[in-house]
Amino acid sequence: MRLVTDTTTCLGGTAAAELGIAVARGSFAFADERVVDDELAWRAAYDRMRAGAGVPRTFAPAEAAFLEHFRPAAERGQAVLCLVTPFDVSPSFTTASAAMLTVQDEVPTARIKISNPGVGHAGLGALLATAAELALAGTDLDALLAQLEELAPRADALVVPETTSWLGAAGRLAMVEERLGDLDGDWPVVRIGTRVTGVARASTHEEALEVAIRKVGERAGDSVLNGVVAHAGAPGLAEEAADRLRARYSVERLFVTELSMAIGAVVGPGAVAIGIAPVGAGG
Repeated sequence: MRLVTDTTTCLGGTAAAELGIAVARGSFAFADERVVDDELAWRAAYDRMRAGAGVPRTFAPAEAAFLEHFRPAAERGQAVLCLVTPFDVSPSFTTASAAMLTVQDEVPTARIKISNPGVGHAGLGALLATAAELALAGTDLDALLAQLEELAPRADALVVPETTSWLGAAGRLAMVEERLGDLDGDWPVVRIGTRVTGVARASTHEEALEVAIRKVGERAGDSVLNGVVAHAGAPGLAEEAADRLRARYSVERLFVTELSMAIGAVVGPGAVAIGIAPVGAGG
């Protein structure tokens, strides 16, 4: 089976290669430059944002980016499962579906499934880690889809921004304060899934990070977890969050990566995203 996703999941090149997951790359653009998504590009972009470049526009992968992975798998007779981020974060579902139809025209026997599990960025990355383990254990496409249907509602991803100014610049602060009230100097913990919502507030950044780590695992219960901690140019803070995650939960695999620009353009430099998903049966 071939697992495919897009760059919004925050799985960097090393993690994706380790898991055997193909990544269709999106892009982003400042006023003077358009750049293909990867970790080095995101890191440089967060530096530019801090230096006053403003918020870049983000773009989902084109149909051709998915075709690059779907077509060879179909020609080899492999089933393809493509997990993508919620639609109002990125329209990847549309372009991936177009690529699927193109390949199925060329290879009528191709088995390609596009799925939007409803959990975003680092949480979807963690869910993909679970999916990769299940696929490696020999789980077929139908059985894998059935497991993911049960596991996805127990996955989650929360973000702690360094400041609320980028949420304001992206036009999302009002959506957060609609739930939490006027923050008045407090730090929010936000969920970016099907929309941007406020989950909790804290009087300090340290407290907000601790709240995020506690709340991100509430849906999972006592399960063993896979995790992704993704950061917007804040590696030290991400490692600290990863250590806290390991201390609080039973974690099987944990990846520390750069935060994709699709999310970073909303929450800004310095943000940390924490995503988890339960390990599946057979993983």
